[in-house]
Amino acid sequence: MQFTTAVLAALSTVGALALPQYEYTDNSVIVQLGGDDELATQTQFSKVQYGQREEQMPVGSSGPFKTVNLEVGKGVQQQNLRCQVLDDAGKPIVLMRGANVDITFSDADKGEWQFRKESMVSNIICDPTFVAIDPSEKDVTIILSGPSELATQTTLLLGGTTLEAQSPTGSFGPYNTVELRVGSLVENQALRCQVRDLYGNPIIIRRGENTDITFSDAKKGSWAFLKPAESEVHAIICDPAFVAQKIIV
Repeated sequence: MQFTTAVLAALSTVGALALPQYEYTDNSVIVQLGGDDELATQTQFSKVQYGQREEQMPVGSSGPFKTVNLEVGKGVQQQNLRCQVLDDAGKPIVLMRGANVDITFSDADKGEWQFRKESMVSNIICDPTFVAIDPSEKDVTIILSGPSELATQTTLLLGGTTLEAQSPTGSFGPYNTVELRVGSLVENQALRCQVRDLYGNPIIIRRGENTDITFSDAKKGSWAFLKPAESEVHAIICDPAFVAQKIIV
């Protein structure tokens, strides 16, 4: 009897020692969207954690949404993975979290991102190649160029959100050209500016067939001063209220 008991105890010990030990690894990638009236959706991704780009429609509803949150499981190798949400026109939605403004979003254990504007969401894309956007894409910059490599660059302090006046950085000129660069994250992509002379008069400029006293970016390059030899710039004015004006000279 004692022998049988001892054998059973030994077998029990061996069996206990032989049991494999499993550790749970969280490889999940989940995008959560939130809106008004408790509207919320949760979309899980199954390929991006293995290095593949993955695109899905939001589960259950297309919105409209105001927030998005990314949860990257601790077992996912790429902890800095980023995703993107597209509006119903297929364009990336601009997002904000703290001081960060971007068109892709990460987890980083910092919570949800706010939509700059409430929006419908047509697709969610998670891609291992996504990176945070260059901070300069939030800037509005005016570049003045003149003879003998004279050039200045002035960046707006308020990002084109309201009327703003500055003196050109470094020199009054004279200048030959002016260029407005509106970063891709600036809300008012149609922003226009104006350069003024010593007496506060708008300087006439031309780009292609357009002659005006205000200028835009539109990704079409610089504007030429009609009278470069006389074109000293003493003030740069940018105003969301400015509109194009066709000047006949």
